[in-house]
Amino acid sequence: SSLLKPLPEKFKYSFAAFLGKIGYYSIKKRRNMAIKNIQLAFPEKSLEEAKKIALNSYINMSKVFLSSFWLPETINKPGKITFENMEILDSAYSEGKGVILATMHMGNFEAASYLAHKYPFYAIAKRQKNPLVNSYITQQRESLGIHIILRDKGITRNLIEALNNKGIIALLSDHYGNGVEVTFFGRKTKAPTGAVNLALKRDIPIIFGHCILDENNNNIVVVKQKIELIKTNNIKHDIQINTQNLIHIMESAIKEYPEQWMWFHNRWKDEI
Repeated sequence: SSLLKPLPEKFKYSFAAFLGKIGYYSIKKRRNMAIKNIQLAFPEKSLEEAKKIALNSYINMSKVFLSSFWLPETINKPGKITFENMEILDSAYSEGKGVILATMHMGNFEAASYLAHKYPFYAIAKRQKNPLVNSYITQQRESLGIHIILRDKGITRNLIEALNNKGIIALLSDHYGNGVEVTFFGRKTKAPTGAVNLALKRDIPIIFGHCILDENNNNIVVVKQKIELIKTNNIKHDIQINTQNLIHIMESAIKEYPEQWMWFHNRWKDEI
């Protein structure tokens, strides 16, 4: 971090892209998983097309990880982040209940942290295995005014506090999770239900959005839509059907920007 911060931005992202290529070619198990996932999602694509998507996904995610070491610079630099359809989020927030922002591992998803300039913003994050990395990244995020809620024993208490403050709670909701069974790219898998569960049980509006990292390493935060939840007298049914709806919406975004999504996650555990 100390070495990279003073360097020109173009060099830093080029270095991150270089590390992404090293990761792709050197970690065979993850590379093969990414290619297999892409083939499962897009059976019409050739092996060469799948490899190209996988490589660019590695490069993108390497940029995302490394840029977390200069996150305040990214967030605060004019022109680095633009928003699409912010009126959707503003309208949902005006209801006075807070907002659930269901998002995904696409583009530089850290760019959504800019919302902390405007709203009380909470991000639910997984604790990193390396305690030094975990501490540093958390410090970087919190320096921007973001409230980090780690997936630890105290998560319920912290979530209640965030809801009482009527904040925006960002939840990465695209990876495999022991929630409910869903269909994703035509194949059965499981998905986490946290975002939908909170929205249903607390009557909070839920928004889907994602990020795009363009060829100039600028960030676009796309507020895609407010999700109209299906509500019946059967909460179990409602959680399942609304989670499935969210997954289908995410699937559409991935189809539009396949090279921006994190493919080296074991999304179909029963398939690989």
